[in-house]
Amino acid sequence: MMSDNQATPMNPNSPTPLYLQIKEYCQDSITSGDYPEHTRLPSERRLAERFQVSRMTVTKALKGLEQEGWLYTRMGKGTFVASRTKIDQKLESLTSFTEDMKTQHRQVTSQVLYAGVEACAGEVAAELRLATGTPVFVLERLRLADGEIIALERTHIPNLLCPGIEQAHDFSKESLYGVLRGKYALQLTEAQQTVEARRPAPDEMDKLHTGPATPVLGFTRTTFTPQGQPIEFVRSVYLGNRYKLRISLKPMSSNMQHQGA
Repeated sequence: MMSDNQATPMNPNSPTPLYLQIKEYCQDSITSGDYPEHTRLPSERRLAERFQVSRMTVTKALKGLEQEGWLYTRMGKGTFVASRTKIDQKLESLTSFTEDMKTQHRQVTSQVLYAGVEACAGEVAAELRLATGTPVFVLERLRLADGEIIALERTHIPNLLCPGIEQAHDFSKESLYGVLRGKYALQLTEAQQTVEARRPAPDEMDKLHTGPATPVLGFTRTTFTPQGQPIEFVRSVYLGNRYKLRISLKPMSSNMQHQGA
């Protein structure tokens, strides 16, 4: 990798804008291995000096690379090279984010954005089959794998089923499903889930540190007990450039095949 102080001027006479030249240069450096995964880039000021352009031009180039999944930002720490390998998730069983990432040998961390009790309404009340105004425990977290933000998750659970949970546990370190199963003896056996590809909303962009061009996968999931009681309603937003889904399909029974012939 070249020295931070080594000049690499862009071509101002090229028909390609300077910020795109910088993007292409960085992409080539990442692809060639000059910038390995999770390497911290020099500061924008140093890059501006290296490329002999304005800092604004560097910012535009880095933002574009981040939106396309080449880079990621950690608040207060800088900009890093993202992994080019997507998380490959199978939709076969009811598991938590922590369980999913551990099966792929990734280090899981969480940042708690909010944990508290609120009065439910609208979709949350309908999905949990609760009267409007019923208290629910709400937990909003950023979910990270190997230090990279992967998803924003907002969970709702009837407070009657887990009283005091917001005060007794630190969900930046603990698994929510582990606590629900271990402390509150809740059985989560079945879930109904929908997935939608879309662009992120403004508040999601702020929390995920991404831009409007980044595709996301929006999940909603309602989880049930063995008796069919809704126990959890979750809205999740996964970065589409870091996450892909794998679904196992099985052939229909012979009777169904004959009926559809």
